[in-house]
Amino acid sequence: MTYALDVLDLPRDPALARAMGGGKAANLAVMARDLRLPVPPAFVLTTETCRTYLAHGWPPELDSELRKRMAQLETRVGRRYGDPADPLLVSVRSGAPVSMPGMMDTILNLGLDQATVAGLAAAAGDAEFARSCHERLEASFRSVVGIDLPDDPWRQLRLAIEAVFRSWQSSRAQTYRLREGIADDLGTAVTIQAMVFGNRGTDSATGVLFTRDPATGAPTLFGDVLFDAQGEDVVAGTHATRPIAYLDERLPRVASELRVAADQLERHAADLCDIEFTIEEGRLWLLQ
Repeated sequence: MTYALDVLDLPRDPALARAMGGGKAANLAVMARDLRLPVPPAFVLTTETCRTYLAHGWPPELDSELRKRMAQLETRVGRRYGDPADPLLVSVRSGAPVSMPGMMDTILNLGLDQATVAGLAAAAGDAEFARSCHERLEASFRSVVGIDLPDDPWRQLRLAIEAVFRSWQSSRAQTYRLREGIADDLGTAVTIQAMVFGNRGTDSATGVLFTRDPATGAPTLFGDVLFDAQGEDVVAGTHATRPIAYLDERLPRVASELRVAADQLERHAADLCDIEFTIEEGRLWLLQ
């Protein structure tokens, strides 16, 4: 069976891509491979892997497959997972074949321990940034996995993957599927993606937008951006966001790039699109 593959290697047929790699990874493939948009490198554990895990537990072959795929990710990014000098950090995100917004789990900043926090601080030249990333990981790990964060980055990764697989069977996910008429036997893929950081200073940000005004249909970007922030900050209701138009004032080049990307995505989909993005030190990345 196929346990994992680079998102760029997902089938070009949209239905097959979603069935194998979930909607998130399928959309990443479209953005990165087909439209050449800036997407952080990623690979995906397939829905079949999830179904196998839920039926029989962690497949013995998955450990070596995970190491191989992480090595490929390290090569593409130029950093190593668990490296105390300049660590690669990753996110672990759910991705069902049928959209189930907010029903399953995500963990950011995996790969941080005491040694790699120091390395991240040195590489970034910002100890507070590294400390904040570590605290976020500790909090989300306790919330999602249900235990304190282990010191071993590889242990962190496996436990996070298992937690996302199990979230397919959470009561909220089951209730949502029942209400929406979604089959229980699909399973969720898990996308493992190199982290980019919207909390890396004043020229970094995270945001969400529609490619046009959803109320009027006017062809103008509609959404929110939050500077020096990460992850769910922009939608959690705990921070004061700015309208997306504020990017023109703050980072006009990035605002222009975002408009071009939004236009490409809308033309490709022939429909309004919902986009999640991160800006890391003035560089735009599309996440979803």
